Amino acid sequence: MKKINKLENINTNKKGKRGLSNIVGSLLLIVLTIVAALLIGHFVFGLFSANSHNAGISISDASVIIPGGEYTTQGASVTLTVTNSGNDPIIIQTINLEANGNSYALYSASGTKSYITPISGAYKQLSNGYLIEPGQSITFSGIVTSATVPSLSTGQTIVFLVSGVDNVTAQTLSQQISVVVQD
Repeated sequence: MKKINKLENINTNKKGKRGLSNIVGSLLLIVLTIVAALLIGHFVFGLFSANSHNAGISISDASVIIPGGEYTTQGASVTLTVTNSGNDPIIIQTINLEANGNSYALYSASGTKSYITPISGAYKQLSNGYLIEPGQSITFSGIVTSATVPSLSTGQTIVFLVSGVDNVTAQTLSQQISVVVQD
């Protein structure tokens, strides 16, 4: 009978240890579930987007105005505002006007002549373009003549194409906006 008592004591000790193991196991499963949920949330929902690099260009207040509707003698006044809508600094390298199936460079960092220049905004001029910090804007303005863009008329739809690069990741960026020429 002594052997039976020893077996009962062994079984009792195992049950006590097993109870503690269940608590530790449950806590471990809870921690693993939370870690898995955070990892899934990171990839699926972008919960940690503040740590990622996002670059973006947005264009607003774009206009092309032909004074008196006479383009050949008056030219056209061009204005557009470019905003850095991402969280990385960007460098604006080119601004093109697309009309009549052709593309005309209004500003190019590598070009010899620019037809539009910055008139306001927070920017820094670099050798490869204009640096704009996140959330900042730059407004370009200038006069385009028939020597630059051969034909524009009131009511015509043109497209501005702004291109640049993310100053952190070197990702190429571009954005376009359609504008109706006004007088």
